[in-house]
Amino acid sequence: MDPMEMNRTLDRLAPLELIRPVKSCHNKPPVLVLDDRIVDAATKDLYVNGFQEEAQYQNLTPENLQHMFHQGIELLDSARMINVTHLALWKPSSFKLGNPVDCALDDNYDTFWQSDGGQPHQLDIMFSKRTEICVMALFFSMIADESYAPSLVKMYAGHSPSDVTFYKKLEVRNVNGWVALRFPDNRDDDQLLKCQFIRLLFPVNHENGKDTHLRGIRLYVPSNELHQETHEWAQTLPETNSLFQDAILR
Repeated sequence: MDPMEMNRTLDRLAPLELIRPVKSCHNKPPVLVLDDRIVDAATKDLYVNGFQEEAQYQNLTPENLQHMFHQGIELLDSARMINVTHLALWKPSSFKLGNPVDCALDDNYDTFWQSDGGQPHQLDIMFSKRTEICVMALFFSMIADESYAPSLVKMYAGHSPSDVTFYKKLEVRNVNGWVALRFPDNRDDDQLLKCQFIRLLFPVNHENGKDTHLRGIRLYVPSNELHQETHEWAQTLPETNSLFQDAILR
């Protein structure tokens, strides 16, 4: 059969006007860009300490950052959630002497986990049973940690290290405060991350730094009880952090 006859036969079997391109099933990994200077109603729930105006960065001091660290913890703990951070087993790929992973769990701004080895650095989190995570909160500070601040964080979840699945990549462009990660794209019915094992990878730092700092991380599950005095931070904080502004004025 000559080429022209073959094309006519194929056109009768599958007319070109009815053929539509098929989208690739290899979707790009989901990326969440974190920058608390960009005011966006769609991302306001991410930043526990609120959006930060550009002028505020000129006045950030260790005292201001410490205030924001503890303010964020208070807002997180006053929400309709239960802190289960200390119910998990935390295992880092490495740590510098004097800076174990416990320093990221002690609610102290002045202490931090510091890795000690080649990139990517890794932090494994294991629960004794499947847990319904509603929020993972991490404290980032480009100002305090400089080249130790991670610029990329990859998150994996599963039931064990052997079946872990890639979930999301965080691109940390500029953050000074607590970030509350929720999981609306995971399960439409309850928006929970149901897993027993979580792995965080830190492949790249700002300014090409080698070791990573993590000053704070917390895990929460839902609670049916509402705190008596406060509501969730997304309802109490304006788009810019007035509490922080008041601290500067004082």
